[in-house]
Amino acid sequence: MEYPVFLGTDIGTYGTKSCLIDASGKVIASSFLETDILVPNPGWAEQWPDVWLNAYVKSVREVLNISKIDPSSIGGLSISGLFSGAGVPVDREFKPIRPAIIWMDRRAVEETEWIKKEIGEDEIFKKTGNTIDPYYGFPKILWIKRCEPKNWDRIYKLMTIYGYVIYKITGVNCIDHSSAGNIGGIYDIHKRGWSDELMDELGIPRTFFPEKINLSKDVIGEITEEGEKLTGLKKGTPVVAGGIDAPVSALSVTALNDGDLTSMIGTSMCNGVIQDKLRLSKKIVTLPHVAYDLDKVYSHSGIATAGAVVRWFRDMLSQHEKLVAENSNVSAYMLLDKMAEKIKPGADGLVFTPHMIVGERAPFWSTNMRSCLFGLTISHTKAHIYRAFLESVAYALRHSIDVAKEAEIPIKRIILVDGGAKSPTWRRIMADVTGLDIYYVEGAPGAPLGDALLAGVGTGYLKYETIYDWVKVDQIVKPDLNNVKIYDRFYRLYIKLHDVLEECYSLASQLY
Repeated sequence: MEYPVFLGTDIGTYGTKSCLIDASGKVIASSFLETDILVPNPGWAEQWPDVWLNAYVKSVREVLNISKIDPSSIGGLSISGLFSGAGVPVDREFKPIRPAIIWMDRRAVEETEWIKKEIGEDEIFKKTGNTIDPYYGFPKILWIKRCEPKNWDRIYKLMTIYGYVIYKITGVNCIDHSSAGNIGGIYDIHKRGWSDELMDELGIPRTFFPEKINLSKDVIGEITEEGEKLTGLKKGTPVVAGGIDAPVSALSVTALNDGDLTSMIGTSMCNGVIQDKLRLSKKIVTLPHVAYDLDKVYSHSGIATAGAVVRWFRDMLSQHEKLVAENSNVSAYMLLDKMAEKIKPGADGLVFTPHMIVGERAPFWSTNMRSCLFGLTISHTKAHIYRAFLESVAYALRHSIDVAKEAEIPIKRIILVDGGAKSPTWRRIMADVTGLDIYYVEGAPGAPLGDALLAGVGTGYLKYETIYDWVKVDQIVKPDLNNVKIYDRFYRLYIKLHDVLEECYSLASQLY
């Protein structure tokens, strides 16, 4: 059998990346385009879907141009994407009605309280395996219903962000199990299907969503003539359903078995563990995995601003390092890491809670949570603060691990993925804070590799287990036992700070 190449694209919160992958897992060409989101009010986050569509088109055309391959040699493609929140509301002509309200948007507070009162957290959890919070899609959908009734009346379908792009290149409206599950509230995790009963109780029309929920590997259609004109891809190229970027990224680094945990440090941090059976917790988000979708689940918690806090530090507090980096062709993050390495574990008593947007998702489920820099003295330097920022994200990883263990979820392997994992300093801190071996794949392409694999599986050329041939997880950082003892004490302080600051979060919300 002659193997074709496969195209994988991930549409992220702040950027879109496409990769052409050959049958051995080698990246032939890649392209990345930055995008942004709209923040019309504090705690809100949304974007018009054509921003993502245009980024997809440009990234695909760029990899085709770089690779110089004949588009007809592409055997299939897949698209993953950020969690779509309320989704893309479109009218009968499939034209967007308003921007998509994405995962990090926290506006649906009143809707969350209404659902808790009228239906109840236990009822939702019993059927969906998830709790009630503004993070999920279903309260955001109800926000549109309550606050924008004219837009609500125009809605024909609610589409995922990457589903909207798929529709534009195939003419097919589809949804996969990972996206359906991450809406929460209307997806029965036990039956792996829509819950008509909960849809009726919530007042969310069943017709907003496709009748069939696809496996991520399912071929749902092919590139149309219009799709060919748009992207440069060959008409007739198979397109699979794709999935949420977090589990696709996990698959890309061999997270396929019970107890495999991947920590993805992009803008946010998503600590997701694969399960072969349901061990549910209200502190964890659970959705079908993108491989063996009907048997395995991906359960995650984390923080909304992980990579975002170090990016903020670089942009707001490190102008000197940025200037030096520009003039010496090195990364500003590398310079900051060198500073942090000179500071001993625990940052001389400085502890940071890394919640730099208002509110936080699993495992906290807080509407008002904020960040706090605790213990700052005149003896602390910029290097201390940066190390405290790095340590705070490592504490958050440990917290996610503890929450998983509380639910009796086994943690057998921890693999770091995405931008933050590139830092050797950060990887060392992660190992010392958790006290566990940390695995890392250098130069990992991320979710686009998982997308390419799904395209290969769906078209019959590959198997899920091919990922073990493509990727070797052979780099390991072992914890320093002396540092583990130090961090054990600071981790307890980190957890205590969250407990005692809860009242302060509520007071702050009344002030601004």
